[in-house]
Amino acid sequence: MIRLLLLVIGFSAILAAHDFSQSESTLTLDGPSVNVQLRLNLLEFPGVDTNGNGVVSYEELDAAIERVFAAVKEHYVIGAPDAPLRILVERHEIVDDHVLQMGVRYDFAAEVHQLDVTSTLDVLFGPMHQHIVTTRLSGETSRTVLDAGNRRAHLDRSRITPWRIAAVMGAVFGITLLAWFRRRR
Repeated sequence: MIRLLLLVIGFSAILAAHDFSQSESTLTLDGPSVNVQLRLNLLEFPGVDTNGNGVVSYEELDAAIERVFAAVKEHYVIGAPDAPLRILVERHEIVDDHVLQMGVRYDFAAEVHQLDVTSTLDVLFGPMHQHIVTTRLSGETSRTVLDAGNRRAHLDRSRITPWRIAAVMGAVFGITLLAWFRRRR
């Protein structure tokens, strides 16, 4: 019993020594725009929780929002594959007392078919930081984890997908069936 207790205490100490950091974004393509729902832990930004109570108020966020957004623009980069013409924060709110949920729109010169997402948020939040990117492309949802060892994801709307293959096969079958019925007449 004592060995088990020591093992649990030792394992807890190891976990506490390696704090886990995570952020996430959900990207939706809309013609020449990419809409991003971004979630970041504001307690990981130095100086945002000015009174140190573990809760970020809107007053504290308002005082730091320009610095936070500048860090996001520097360490979370989206290209299609060119740089966006404009990056606009459409809304932001605090959830769970310390998580920034921010809606950001990236406007490009033409309709977005390919997308490059680069996250160097591990530079800000530490080498254990992971950023989870969820993307909705052509009716499919995919997830990618970006971290210190894998900072970039390339997404291609025009790639061959199972749904596209099924649609083409269904169309070919329908045309063949229609031609067969027309011949029988």
